[in-house]
Amino acid sequence: MCGRFVQKSSANQMQSFFSIKGPVPNFGQRENVAPTQEVAVVLAEDPASRRLALKKWGLIPSWSKEGKASFATFNARAESVREKPTFAQPFAKRRCIVPADGFYEWTGPKGAKIPHLFERQDGAMLALAGLYDSWRAKDGSETIASFTIVVTAANRWMSSFHDRMPVILEEAELETWLSGPPEAAALLLKAPGEEVLTERIVSTRVNSVKNEGPDLLD
Repeated sequence: MCGRFVQKSSANQMQSFFSIKGPVPNFGQRENVAPTQEVAVVLAEDPASRRLALKKWGLIPSWSKEGKASFATFNARAESVREKPTFAQPFAKRRCIVPADGFYEWTGPKGAKIPHLFERQDGAMLALAGLYDSWRAKDGSETIASFTIVVTAANRWMSSFHDRMPVILEEAELETWLSGPPEAAALLLKAPGEEVLTERIVSTRVNSVKNEGPDLLD
């Protein structure tokens, strides 16, 4: 599961890191991104068209009767992503990358949860595998662009904190995930090596989605 993450890199930093050409949207630094909130994701129909777009976290399929995400669509399980109606079409045609500077998991008893921040060992941005879709009201009055983060079984190191973790893409895998055939993208649905991430305990203020700011990472 991935239920909260950090997106504090600027649009220019993402533009450089992901080799994005053209204009980028305006968005603020976020240290406590939660489901239903809007953040930047990377899209590409082909290798030359990478771009940043703002989308809400919690995938709403285009065929949904209502423009509302359920808890079950914030993450997509790698094991069933190609079969589930909500995710099958997005996996085949609408894959994206969710830039993140870290993600959170919690340990400890209810009421005394300890937040752990997971970041790349090499200090680079995380490229989380995602899917996206666009829902439009029948009367055309509203359009909602949304995404989900793909998760898989945790590697041995991560399993001491949680039994699931996001699919983390390496630089050489980005093009395949964004615009390669589904069969090739499916081969990337695996946990990263145990050497990829590092972990540290951060402020318990992260526990409330109402809190934001750099001090959350202390």
